[in-house]
Amino acid sequence: MATLDDTADTTFPTIEQSDSDSSIAKQSVLVLCLLLALITYFGFQVHRSFFHDDAYITLRYANHWQAGVGPVWNSNERVEGYTSFLHLATLTPLQKFGLQPEVSARIVGLCSYLAIWLTIGYYSYKTESNQNRKLMTMLILMSTIPTAFTTIAWSLGGLETPLYMLFLMLATYLFTTFEQNIANSKAITVGLLLAFCTLTRPEAALFVAITIAAALVLHKSLKTSLCILLAFSILYIPYFVWRWSYYGDIFPNTYYVKIGTPFYKRITDGFYYLHTFLRAPPWIPVLALASWCYTLFKQSARCTSSWKYMTAISLTATIYVIWTGGDHMPAYRFWAPIIPIYAWFIVHAWSSQADIPKFKQSALIPAILIFLSLIQFIVTDERMQNARHPDPAAAIGKQVGNYISEHFPPQSVIATNSAGAVAYFAPDHYFIDMLGLNDRTIAKRAEFPIRTHWQQFPGHSKGDGKYILLRNPDYIILGPAEGTVAKTTNQNHAEMVWFLSDQEISEEPIFFNDYSLTTAQLSKTLTFTYYRRKKLTTHP
Repeated sequence: MATLDDTADTTFPTIEQSDSDSSIAKQSVLVLCLLLALITYFGFQVHRSFFHDDAYITLRYANHWQAGVGPVWNSNERVEGYTSFLHLATLTPLQKFGLQPEVSARIVGLCSYLAIWLTIGYYSYKTESNQNRKLMTMLILMSTIPTAFTTIAWSLGGLETPLYMLFLMLATYLFTTFEQNIANSKAITVGLLLAFCTLTRPEAALFVAITIAAALVLHKSLKTSLCILLAFSILYIPYFVWRWSYYGDIFPNTYYVKIGTPFYKRITDGFYYLHTFLRAPPWIPVLALASWCYTLFKQSARCTSSWKYMTAISLTATIYVIWTGGDHMPAYRFWAPIIPIYAWFIVHAWSSQADIPKFKQSALIPAILIFLSLIQFIVTDERMQNARHPDPAAAIGKQVGNYISEHFPPQSVIATNSAGAVAYFAPDHYFIDMLGLNDRTIAKRAEFPIRTHWQQFPGHSKGDGKYILLRNPDYIILGPAEGTVAKTTNQNHAEMVWFLSDQEISEEPIFFNDYSLTTAQLSKTLTFTYYRRKKLTTHP
């Protein structure tokens, strides 16, 4: 039987103690938020110079469209050499304001990046029932998605990556809220967001199919599936009919360039691409897999329809990236849009930690994630390191393009591998893309040999030297943006930027009969090397 003394030994938190704990919790949250802000700020400082050469391809299309020529790379030549129509449509009106190309592309990227932050805040506020869980969800998502350096790098890199990440995140995260309530308005919104996803990257059609199937199978709602399909179709089908009639191909030209690589080679490259990403801090896919397993084996009640849906999305997205062979660009461009999907598994497994009374324990997960984000400053791999510097093809290509614009006759026909900055900064000239991104004939070459080291990189395996010479270009730039001398032995040098078209052109006797080697000194350290046709012509 308890005595009065026994009762006296039982202590309860006083008002002062509760206030003290609350004050410590608030201060700790402020510290975590400050760390997130610092990681973001210095992450932008680290990657502030990064802008990829391929961004200039879309910008050239945007300039032509804005000028009334149409969404084309060369006038009177309808080839879909860009991947993201929505990104192009967003950039085109910005060209009217006379902004620098890097500025207009970064406006789109940074606005998308800011919208990702806002999406995290809104999702955290709307989906969780109490203040602690809202805060936990927000901290976990903020310490994994916008603070990942791959996200930061591509918000500056000039391509559609952050825009695609935003719409994919909005669509999938909104669908996960169907567990709380299903409304026609939400289904229509999901359908429209998925349409925007597919307008940004055509492979998002895979996620459209998964979402419609999930609404039917997991939520047992034919009406919801039809609403999603109808909303998607209203926006996407008119666009698809237009682009098919305008360009004449079901898929973008970039698809034919990349998928033409042998299957075994693509799969090998794809798994290597995954392997390197798994090793890179802050190890979000590894944490996501661990969280997924924890939910599967320890939280069976949380293996909900949303969890199953996001599992299907993440698995499909991962397999697709492997199937395509990955990407040659810095900062893991193809993995970046999937980061919010991976992060969702982390927050789904650990947001319940907010229910632990002791703040030190409940704040452990966000603190660990922030610590892992900090490691990005000191541990980096080659792909992330390359995103800390200007893209050489863009920086050199800009100088070469300006030289061409000033010194080559207008409407000259120029064959080059570097289709970004070189072509953008020489807008009055006609270009032949020797890698095929903007050339239908090269892109659809069915059989081609792998003869050079640089053909191993995704999107760089094709070429056609004989076809290029038949088009009688006025100038040919072999190898990198600044050009190099034609030597058939270049195929044996891994350090030499040298592609299939270069090799095949160099083996043709007619090339040396019709073209003469020319050089121009652009700076103390940069020599522009190109071949000039002995009898110049112009494109009709």
